[in-house]
Amino acid sequence: MVKRILAMAVVAGLAMSFASWAADAPKAAAPKDTYVGATKCKMCHMKQYKAWAETMHAKAFEGLKATTPEQLKKMNELFKAAVKEKPETDEACVGCHVTGHKDPSGYPQKDEVKNAALAFVGCEVCHGPGSKHMAVPMSDKEGRKKSILTATAETCAKCHGTITPKFDFAEMSKKVHPVAVAAPAK
Repeated sequence: MVKRILAMAVVAGLAMSFASWAADAPKAAAPKDTYVGATKCKMCHMKQYKAWAETMHAKAFEGLKATTPEQLKKMNELFKAAVKEKPETDEACVGCHVTGHKDPSGYPQKDEVKNAALAFVGCEVCHGPGSKHMAVPMSDKEGRKKSILTATAETCAKCHGTITPKFDFAEMSKKVHPVAVAAPAK
C-alpha cells in the first residue's frame, strides 16, 4: 500500500513538472497570414468581384506585359527610370501591378497557378492577406469585418502617390470599388 501511494506521488510529481515545463516552453509562432487570390474572395463577394474585374486593377499586370516601346519610353521619362525592356520583369514596376509582391505567399510563386491568382492588383492589396478572413466562421459577422483591413488614401499612395499627382482617394475609390464592401454577395 505504501509503495502504491509512493508510486502515485512520483507520477503526480512528474506530471506537474511536465506541465510546468510545457507552460514555460516557447510557443510556436502563429501562422502568418497568407495571400489567397481574388478568386477565393469571389466565392462570397461576387458583386464586388464582378465590379473589380472591370477595373484597371484587375488588368494591371496584363497592361504591364503589353507595354509598347513607345509607352516604355514615356514611363521612363515620367518616373525618371531606366527600364530597358519587359517591365513585367522589372522589380520597380512589378510591385505596383501584382498582389503581395515579394511576400512569401505573394507574387511571384514557383507555382504558375498561384502566380496567375496574384498577377493583378487584387482585393488583398487593399484589404490584406485573405487567409485570416477566410478562417473566421461565416456566422461571426463582427469577426469577419475585423479580419480585413480598410483601404485608406495611404494604402493607395504606395503606388499612386508618385504617378497620380492629383490623386483623389474619395473619387478614385468609387471607381475601383463601386460596390459596397460590407455585405457578402448573395
